[in-house]
Amino acid sequence: MSYRRKKKSNKSFIITIILLIVLIFTSNMSEGLVKAGNNLTNTIFQPINKVSYAISSEIINAVEDTFGSKNTRSELEKMKAENNKLLKENANLSEIINREDYLKAERNAIENSDYNYIKAQIINSDVNSMHESFFIDKGKNDSIRVNDVVLQAIGNTDYSSAVIGKIVSVNDTTAEVETIKNSSNDVSFINSRSGDYGVIDDYKNKTISGYMLEVDSDVKDSDILLTSGIGGVYPKGLYLGKISNVNMSNDSLRKNITVDSPVDFSHLYRVLILQNKGGTK
Repeated sequence: MSYRRKKKSNKSFIITIILLIVLIFTSNMSEGLVKAGNNLTNTIFQPINKVSYAISSEIINAVEDTFGSKNTRSELEKMKAENNKLLKENANLSEIINREDYLKAERNAIENSDYNYIKAQIINSDVNSMHESFFIDKGKNDSIRVNDVVLQAIGNTDYSSAVIGKIVSVNDTTAEVETIKNSSNDVSFINSRSGDYGVIDDYKNKTISGYMLEVDSDVKDSDILLTSGIGGVYPKGLYLGKISNVNMSNDSLRKNITVDSPVDFSHLYRVLILQNKGGTK
């Protein structure tokens, strides 16, 4: 189909050029007769001359509109290049502006912490998978180890960073992170207000959920959850998020909670790998 359209277009172009040559030839012939002083010829060909000139002009304009003159094509390419440059500069500027708050939060988290942090860049290409796992550009060569805790700066006045997950595998220059939204990554927490314990154990429909260890635990919406330190992976006191919903199971034997994390798992850019001050774990 594409070949036929191209062939038809070429045929039309050739016919147009032939017609243009004929008209120009006719015009030149009529001008020669006029110069010879033939009144009859002048009377007959003068109108033809005007018509042929008009038609020739229209054909030339049509050809230039279709294929573009050399100057027009050059200007068009120049405008396209300038437009692409402006679009790229605008995108880079927007990216910097969008990350300005994060960069400030990151600096605050590093300066006001009892831990050492290693900055790492996300190198995942699949945005959908980042909810549960992703890779970073740091590994064994950067002292990254399995079970190192991964956080993100959040700019909260009370908590400068929030838990993302932990390192589950390490190569020389990269490492894999498993987030708290991964169903295999159970995280023990403590309610900062009541001191009651619970576990984050599930992630469904873009919601982090868990349960309280005691069915009669004192827990309510907006309670702040911190890591409990139980289990030996996550140190005590790291920020997880706030409770957004509390409900009892159908058999009334389990008190379930839903957690809102300040981390946007769909737009992760750079993370912080936590290490104790004074050396690696």
